[in-house]
Order: sequence, then structure tokens, then C-alpha cells
Amino acid sequence: MNRNITDTLISDGYLSKLNIFDEVGSTNALAKELVQSSETIPVLPQLFVADMQTAGRGRLGRSWTSPAGTGIWMSYLSKPDISPDLISGITILAALAVTKALTEYGSRHDLSISPMIKWPNDIVVNGKKICGILTELVSIPNPGSYDNYVICGIGINVNTESFPEDIADKATSLYLETGKMWIREEIIRDTIVFLSEYISEYEKQNSLEFIREEYNSYLISLNQEVRLIDNSSDFSDKIYTSKGIDATGALLVTDPDGNTSAVRSGEVSVRGLYGYT
Repeated sequence: MNRNITDTLISDGYLSKLNIFDEVGSTNALAKELVQSSETIPVLPQLFVADMQTAGRGRLGRSWTSPAGTGIWMSYLSKPDISPDLISGITILAALAVTKALTEYGSRHDLSISPMIKWPNDIVVNGKKICGILTELVSIPNPGSYDNYVICGIGINVNTESFPEDIADKATSLYLETGKMWIREEIIRDTIVFLSEYISEYEKQNSLEFIREEYNSYLISLNQEVRLIDNSSDFSDKIYTSKGIDATGALLVTDPDGNTSAVRSGEVSVRGLYGYT
């Protein structure tokens, strides 16, 4: 890792500490261990970055392939001044931060790339997953209250040249999509700058209204028919039309009768009628 690039996050005031490792089990697990083992409040925000993960995790407990030297495996640890019911909005902000960082990198380096968001936590390019996000809340009890820390884990397939056969039709990398190697440190820096600024505004507004229009402009399912997959009967066996997120980050969907429902992240998975997106 070229720390001349990533250390600017500290000098510019976006981070208090940057932790870089050659190999870890999970950057989210490291961040959680720091919070749970500290006798005092750690300096925040901190970023944990690994060149390789051996136990990366995705949403709903899925594993995440994290080979050495090819991708970005990082976790942003913060203590935002928001209520616990707003924590899921951090995933929305992170997805937009990554999408904007990749778009601006492509523009800066004259690379054709059009990342889109698959609600709530995936970034896709040409219908294949290129990034996953896992946000976790860690509550530490204090007398009469709790300190709520948020760990936002971000995994991006950057310079991966191939994928295992069982996921090759669903996963891609920036290298595979453009034929060029990307500078991981630039992507890290830009993503954290955007995410930090978004969280700061989120703390002031307690609403995602300020990014809703921009987020929806990147939403791959906007005004498209989708199927909602869950373990209950609330949304099963119906086709809906995606109408974008509301100010809470919920996905608004309309059924064939014109009834609109708000879908919360964690409740269901959203799939296109003919594939992953």
C-alpha cells in the first residue's frame, strides 16, 4: 500500500488513525475487537485496511473472497451522533460513496466505467457484483446508557484477474471491466472522503433526504420490475416495481394494484426478474 496517498486522510482530518495489515481474518472483526477490548474510547474515526482477508463476510453471513494484493478490504470505525434506528442509513451512504469514488476515478484516468447500486449494499458493473458492504452496530454499555459504534466494512474487487467458476457469472472486478490496473489507494482515499462527509451531514439532518435523488440516479432497479425474496409471506410470489429509496433508506416498491410498500434492509433480497440485478 502506498501510504503517501492514504495518509492524506489523516492530514486532511478525515481519519484519526489508519491501520494497514498484510493479512487478517476480517477487518470488521478487528474493528469490533478494538471497541470491545478498549477501557477508554478509542480515537475515532479509524480505518482498518488489509491486503488480504481469510475470513471476510458479507450480508446475511455469506463469505467474501478476499485474495491478496487484488482488492480493497477495509472497515471504517466511527461513533456517529445518530440514534440506533438510523444506523442502517450508513450502508446507503457507503454505497453511494463507493459508487461516486469509482465514477470519479474512471473520469480522472479516462476509463469507461458505470457502477450502479443494487439496493441496499452491493455495487454492480454490467450486471455483476464488484463491491459488497456490511455495516455492524456495536453497543458498549455505560451506566444508564450505551456507546454505539458503527463498523462499515467495504470489499471491492479491484485488480482480480479471474474468479472461481461458481461465482464467475455473478462477480467482476474493475480490471476485468476496463482492462487496466487500478490504484487501490486512490479508491480508498476518495471513498472515505465521500463517506466521512456524508456521515457528517447525516448527523445534522437525521435523514437521507439530502442524498436521495443522487442515490436513486445510481439505483440499477429504479422503475424496473423486481422480485422480493424473503422467509415470510409478506412479499413472496409477487412482482413489484422499484421506485427508489425514501428518506429513511427503505426501498419503495409498488405492486400491480398500485399499492406502495417500504422495504427495510435485512428483511428481503431484491432480484431482477431475469438475474442477479
